[in-house]
Amino acid sequence: MQKLRISNRPPEDLPAGEIVETLLEETGTRDRLPTDESKLLGFLNLQQLSFDFAQEMDFLQKVPDLPSKLRAALSLNDKVVVTHSTLGPKRCRFSVFHEIGHFVLPEHREKLFLDTDETLGWWTKLRLEKEANEIAADFIFQGNRFTDESIAFPLSCRTVHQLAPKYAASYESALRRYVERHVLPCAAIVFNKISRDPEESDLEDSQYQIQYTIVSPSFAKDFFTAVESNEPFSRGSDIFKVHAARNVANIAEAELVVERANKGNWHFETELFTNGYKIFQFVVRPTTPHKK
Repeated sequence: MQKLRISNRPPEDLPAGEIVETLLEETGTRDRLPTDESKLLGFLNLQQLSFDFAQEMDFLQKVPDLPSKLRAALSLNDKVVVTHSTLGPKRCRFSVFHEIGHFVLPEHREKLFLDTDETLGWWTKLRLEKEANEIAADFIFQGNRFTDESIAFPLSCRTVHQLAPKYAASYESALRRYVERHVLPCAAIVFNKISRDPEESDLEDSQYQIQYTIVSPSFAKDFFTAVESNEPFSRGSDIFKVHAARNVANIAEAELVVERANKGNWHFETELFTNGYKIFQFVVRPTTPHKK
């Protein structure tokens, strides 16, 4: 880090949020959307490469137990960020910001970071990877800017659909950001496709299971922090409660019933959409008066 405009403290003493604020300020990317990762890389003197890891891995050849599904890597010695050439634009951007997070966070002092779908996933349980994911999201959504902007829109996943492209963010990452920082009670349940049959491509017939739940602070206080299904998997049509093809442009509405131990059930209004391989159920509000 060449200079610090926001704080007089040394870089190693800065909290993650202040590191993000400083870098956005110093690189001239603040309030310019989407965040330009190339400016951050240039400011930090990092080089970005993209290739097929199975064919070109010169700086990784001596690494023992190399992950078979490597998606991104950071070499501190070489000051190089590498992403797999098969990653789509949004996943590639997130992976770059994730590796930048490893590079700038004080405690992340490994000489080499190797990231897979697991470590780059929002559901990772590894602390350092969660921290890198969080700082990557801060870069993409420019700290509180996305949250502040979203408050002016209705409480709906339609707001996520409207704002995500502006930040060049995936619908999944935008939905997470929207829910976990919203001042109103809301939640999202994310279903991951588990079908293995390549011919089983229709949403109605594919099998899904709950991958994770996100809740806003006020929702966690009044309702729940996570839900579990009584079944090992559900069909897409059962989740949507309709037998019609869905795509990311379509939003369906359905009621969600959540069982409470010895306290009856909660009924919620929800909105659902899919990105083709996951289903997102946005929990908007209870349909009956709330009683704790």
